[in-house]
Amino acid sequence: MPTLTMEIGKLMAQVDSLQKQLGAIQKEVSQTKNQVTDVHTELLNFMATVQHKATCQAIHEKLAELYVPRSELAPIKAVAGMIALTTITAIGAAFFNLILK
Repeated sequence: MPTLTMEIGKLMAQVDSLQKQLGAIQKEVSQTKNQVTDVHTELLNFMATVQHKATCQAIHEKLAELYVPRSELAPIKAVAGMIALTTITAIGAAFFNLILK
């Protein structure tokens, strides 16, 4: 009978611990819900005050004239990558050759 009482006590302690964890999870979920609601409200406010599409297109066109698109930089990036790979391979081969001698 004392063993049964001890096991019941352990189970009660586990139930209490689980209830505390559930309470903490509920608080975190509530905080997350509030944060999501705040972000949603901010997005709605932003959408209400955002500039007209024509203005955004004009700004985009001006920026396109001022800056180089990424697609134009792709060949340069590929060449730089090949140079880096070749250099690393050469250094590795020289180092390996040095170790073997």
